[in-house]
Amino acid sequence: MYKLLFDSDALIKASKAEFLGKIAENFDVSITEDVYNEAVKEGKKGFYQDADKIENFVNVGRIRVISKRHYKEKKLPEKNFGEGEKSTFQAHKKGSLIVSDDLSFTSYIKKEDIKSLSSAHLIYVLVKKKKLSKGDAHYCLEKLRPYIRKEVYKSVKTDIGE
Repeated sequence: MYKLLFDSDALIKASKAEFLGKIAENFDVSITEDVYNEAVKEGKKGFYQDADKIENFVNVGRIRVISKRHYKEKKLPEKNFGEGEKSTFQAHKKGSLIVSDDLSFTSYIKKEDIKSLSSAHLIYVLVKKKKLSKGDAHYCLEKLRPYIRKEVYKSVKTDIGE
C-alpha cells in the first residue's frame, strides 16, 4: 500500500474534487500537524466545508496526523515555503510519496530525491488500481480542473482515457 504524505493544498483539492475518501480508503494517508492546522483549524474559521470533511477522516482514523514532536527537529528545506510544505518536507520518510500541487515545492523536493505526485495524478492511480471508475475519475478531474495547471489536467485526462 502506498504511503502518502499530503501538503495542505493537495489535501484540500482532493476534498473539493470529492476523491479524498477513495484515497483514504485505499492508501496509508498522513498529514503533519501543521497541515492539519492549515486545512482544518484555519479552514473551520473560514467555514470551509472541506475542513469538516478532512477532520472527519482524521477522527475515524483514515488520515493520520503526525505530531510536531516527530519532525520539528529535522532538516528544513533550504528554500522558503509555507508551514505546510516545510513540515511535509521535514516529516517525509523514505518509502512514502509526497502529494503536492505546488510546482516550486515539487521541483525542490525532486532535487532532494524525494518522490511526489500531484492530486490529479492520484485520480489516475485510483483508476489504474480499479478503485475508481473512468466515469467517476472524469467527474473528479472536472471538479479539480479550476485548481490545477492546464497541462496537468490534459495529461491526466488523456491517461484516464474514455
